[in-house]
Amino acid sequence: MTTYSMPTIGFQSASFGLIPNTKRFTSPLSGDTQHLELAGARWLATFTFKTTKRSEAAAVTAFVSNLLGGANTFYGYDPNATTPLGTGSGTPLVQGSNQVGRSLITDGWTINQTVLKAGDYFTVNGEYKMVSADVTSDGSGNATITFVPALRTSPANNAAITVTSPTCLMVPTDDQQSQWQIDEAGFYTIVFNAVETFFV
Repeated sequence: MTTYSMPTIGFQSASFGLIPNTKRFTSPLSGDTQHLELAGARWLATFTFKTTKRSEAAAVTAFVSNLLGGANTFYGYDPNATTPLGTGSGTPLVQGSNQVGRSLITDGWTINQTVLKAGDYFTVNGEYKMVSADVTSDGSGNATITFVPALRTSPANNAAITVTSPTCLMVPTDDQQSQWQIDEAGFYTIVFNAVETFFV
């Protein structure tokens, strides 16, 4: 399996969001409803590359073809959120092992700053997360991040936290995604759908 980076010709548009994994049960007797959050939430995306001539489009057609459906992976991300709205400054690390759930104790930030804001992304332990509330470091550079979705595996103590150009592993949603359109003027339109994949 090979992991590719997306071409840099740019996007015309993109959609990006989280697919939660939940179960809901409504009692046929009382009508009471129970909701359960399960593991396995994934990021879903549709990438529309800018319409261009073959000289630029060839890098994209080669990219989507090389993915071979789900045989290979690529580094996916929200293309409009590659840098944080917070300062993102410092060298953030996980502080302590055996952390699970949707919050993470961290250190190594520049002191007394709003280092991340709600809606920012980061990667830890190979997992792509969205910050759910503003994160402010204390006078020692410590900060607790809350985020979605929950951790799939517990990161090691001192694991690095990536806040600039974070990514997740993605694959095309099916084998029909490696196609493109060409108009009579020779312009290529390339759109494909992808979903996060992970290995545990």
